Amino acid sequence: ASRDDSFESLLASAGLKSKFTSWSKPGTPTASKEPSPQPAITPSATLSGLKTAAKNLNVPPEPAMAAIRMKNDLLDRLDVLGPKLPSNTLDELIDQLGGADCVAEMTGRKGRMVSTVTGSVQYESRSKGDVPLEMLNVFEKERFVNGEKFVAIISEAASSGISLQADRRVKNQRRRVHITLELPWSADRAIQQFGRTHRSNQTSAPEYLFLISELAGERRFASIVAKRLECLGALTHGDRRATESRDLSRYNFDTKYGRTALEGVLKAVLDHMRPLVPPPSDYVGNFFEDVKKALAGVGLLTVEGNGMQDNKDMTNMSRFLNRILGIEVNLQNALFAYFTETLNAVVSQAKKAKAWDEGILDVGSRGESVVKQKTETFEGQCATGSAMTELHTIAVERGMKWEEALQSFYDSRQTHDGFYTIKQDRGARQTAILVKVIPSPYGISSTRCNIYRPNVGRQFKKEKLEDVFKKFKTINESAAKLLWEEQYVASLSECTHAYSRGRCKNATVGLKCEFGMRRRSYYVLSGSVLSVWTEIESVFASQGRRQSKIQVVRLKTTDGSKVVGVLIPEPCCAPLRAALQRIVHKAKAQALQEPPASDMLGSTPLGTSLFPIALL
Repeated sequence: ASRDDSFESLLASAGLKSKFTSWSKPGTPTASKEPSPQPAITPSATLSGLKTAAKNLNVPPEPAMAAIRMKNDLLDRLDVLGPKLPSNTLDELIDQLGGADCVAEMTGRKGRMVSTVTGSVQYESRSKGDVPLEMLNVFEKERFVNGEKFVAIISEAASSGISLQADRRVKNQRRRVHITLELPWSADRAIQQFGRTHRSNQTSAPEYLFLISELAGERRFASIVAKRLECLGALTHGDRRATESRDLSRYNFDTKYGRTALEGVLKAVLDHMRPLVPPPSDYVGNFFEDVKKALAGVGLLTVEGNGMQDNKDMTNMSRFLNRILGIEVNLQNALFAYFTETLNAVVSQAKKAKAWDEGILDVGSRGESVVKQKTETFEGQCATGSAMTELHTIAVERGMKWEEALQSFYDSRQTHDGFYTIKQDRGARQTAILVKVIPSPYGISSTRCNIYRPNVGRQFKKEKLEDVFKKFKTINESAAKLLWEEQYVASLSECTHAYSRGRCKNATVGLKCEFGMRRRSYYVLSGSVLSVWTEIESVFASQGRRQSKIQVVRLKTTDGSKVVGVLIPEPCCAPLRAALQRIVHKAKAQALQEPPASDMLGSTPLGTSLFPIALL
C-alpha cells in the first residue's frame, strides 16, 4: 500500500495524478484510512528531482520518467491541435459583436478568453473594479437597459430574475429582438427565457427568432415550445393563436392528428395496415425494413418471438421525437419526412370528412379583399334584456391579375420558376399556373414550390417539384397571358367544373357551386350568438349537418370593420333567417303584453317624479 501511495505522489508531481485521490486495482475495495505523510513533491519537479524523489521513496525511476514523457507528448499534440480547434462559441460571439465593451454578458462564468489587438487570445476575469462577482450580472443588466450597451447575451444561469424588456422607465426603449440559439428541453425553461424580454409596462413587444437545424430529431425542442406557447395563448387570450405563434404551430406535432399519423406510421412499418403515403422516393434501400430495425434499436419497437410488436403507448409523440435522435441521420430525416407526409394525409382526410378543427378561421388572412355586402339585424329577448344578432353576407375576392403574376415571377427568380400548363389534354380546358420554388436555407436545392392560379391566387398546399414536372409543362409568357386572363375573367361567374368541363353536376340539380371561383360568399352570424344557439343547432340538424363542426371565423373588411362570429353554410341561411324572424316576432309580442311602467310602479301618481327611484 505504501508503494502505491508513493507512486501516486510521483504521478502527481508529473501533473497527471492528484496525490490526494486514492486508487486501487479494479474490483478491490478501497479501505478507508488516513493519508500517510509524503515528502513534498511539487508539480514543477524536473527529471533529476523525480529521480531523487524516487530514490528517497524506494520507487524505480522508470515509471516517473515514463509519466513525464507521456505528459510532454500530450502537450506537444495539443500544441499541434490547438490552432485547428474553434474558439469558444460565447467568446467568439462576443468578439464578433464588438467585444466586451459593447456586449452585456449575463452568465455564470468567472472569466473569458479575449482577443487582443495583436490577434492573440488571453484570459481575463469578468469582474472589474469594485463590482463583486455575484453582482456582475446585475451590473451588466443596468448597463444594457441604460443604453450603454445594445447587445445582451444571456445563458441559462441568468435566465431568471432579470428584466430586459423595453420598459417605459428605462433609457433603452428600443424594440428587443430575442434570438434563441438553442431551445431548451423543458418548455417551462423556454417560457422563462422568453419572459426576460416580454414583460409588463413595455413600449413594444419583442421579436423572437429561433434557430432550428434541419435535423429531424431537433424538431422535438420546437414541438414542445410551440405546444406550450399555444396553450399559454389559449389561457390568457381565449385563442390558441393569440401569442402570434402561428409560425411555430407547424412544429407542434403533439396533436390528435399527429398522434393518428404516428400510429399509422408504426403500423405501416410493422405491415399491420396499408401505408397512407408511399415511402420517400429518394431513399436508397428498403425503407420500411431499415426503419423497423432502427426503431427496434431505440426501443420504440420490441422483438417478440419471430416478429416485432409496437410498444404500449405507441402514440407518445414526445418519446418518438426523443428516441429518433438515436437513429442515423439520413434515415432519421427520411423517417421524419415520411411522418410529415403521413400527417398531411391525415389532415387532408379530416378536411374532406368535414372533421378538421382549425380553431378560429381567418378569412382574408392571405391578402384577399374582404367586402361586407349586406347585414341583417335581428333583435330578440334574453334573460338580461334585448339580444342583438347580425347575419353578414361577406364577399372575398381572391384572384390574381396577370400583372401581379408577372411581377411575382420576376421577384427572386429561381431555376424552375415559370408558367406551366397541364400536359395531358383529356377534353378539359387549358389553364395556366405560376410555379415559384421555395428557397431553401444553406444553399440546398429546394424540392417544394408554391402554385399560383388566376382564380384563387396562391394555392394553400405546397407541391413537390417532381409532381409538378409529372403533370405540367412549361409555356412562354405570351401563351400564359392568354390562358391566365381568360380564366381570370371567367372565374368571376363560373366554377372550375363549368369552366374546365363545360358543365357542373351541382348546377344541373339546382345547387350553387363556388368551387374555384374568384369571388366567394361567406355568411357570418355575429352578435349575441349564444342566445340563439338552440336555433342554430336545430337548423344544422334539419339540413343533415348534425355531425359537422360549427366553425368560428374572424375577418377584417377593406373599410376596417372587424367581425367575429359563426360561419353559416349557404343551405342553412334561409331556415336560420326564418328562425331568427320568429324570435323577433315573439319578442315584439311579449313587449306589447307587458304592463306600462306606471302600472309596475303601483299607485304612483302620474305627475310624481321618478328620479329618486331611478337614482336608487
